Amino acid sequence: MHLSRFGLVALGAAAVDAFRDTSPFFLASTSEVLTNSAYIKTGASLLKDISSSLSTCPSDYYVVVNQPGVHSSDFSTRKSAPRLGAKMLGKDKSIRSKMSVNEVTGLFDTTEIKTILTEKCKAQTTAIDGSSGEYPTSFGSGPHILDIEFPMLSLSADRADRLSENDGLLADILERIPSDSTYTLLYATSPREFPETDSVVYESNEGSYPESIHMELKRDYSSNPSANSESDRRESLFDEYQFFTPGIFMGFLASFICIVILYIGISALSGLQIPYAAFERDTSAAIKKQQ
Repeated sequence: MHLSRFGLVALGAAAVDAFRDTSPFFLASTSEVLTNSAYIKTGASLLKDISSSLSTCPSDYYVVVNQPGVHSSDFSTRKSAPRLGAKMLGKDKSIRSKMSVNEVTGLFDTTEIKTILTEKCKAQTTAIDGSSGEYPTSFGSGPHILDIEFPMLSLSADRADRLSENDGLLADILERIPSDSTYTLLYATSPREFPETDSVVYESNEGSYPESIHMELKRDYSSNPSANSESDRRESLFDEYQFFTPGIFMGFLASFICIVILYIGISALSGLQIPYAAFERDTSAAIKKQQ
């Protein structure tokens, strides 16, 4: 049983105030890639998982996209990135593996992934500037890395249109990949940037304190009018979450059978009728002996 396919991230959008400085990650591949979706994950953990999956060189082309300045709420409607959404929702039948992480915390740098693909898979790299909208008509034979760098989205009202335009450019690039070749799309993002005047950063004055205890407090702009309306947030992101997994369903089924058996047993015991005379001592045998 599934929730609506644009799933729990809209639910997460209701609780977006709890997550700051996070952004989503998407992976879609026409190859078999070992992946596991999650709602929240650290950048280091995600980088380790992706690096391990791609170290086997599963595809001919690796499309590495970097889209800075976004939040999961930017993908809360179907219009934000419809072509990417089609791949994540199973509408593109060529996609065999997919993965999404709604909230990636900490730094997720794709440089290490590109280094692994270059060293282990001997992949060549073609850099594409997403702001110019220009890209080669042919990418050559694989293995090949298509490194797409999109400009940071501003906080203005046209951010949704910009994101949709970037989605269209990405779709055009994917169509240029030869049909007889496999590809893996890695759509990495980084969080929105906030105005410096609205940021307060607290740092330790002593160098002996580790960086892990430094705290950064930023104002959350998820409720800004430029963000999606409440009606849009009722629809969710590119995630497929099972409300009832097979294990939970089997557990409910086994519990139901046990309850039925218990009910039948209790009903049978309560339905037993024993006459009171059954507990009285039979004295007829003693009387016959005396006679």
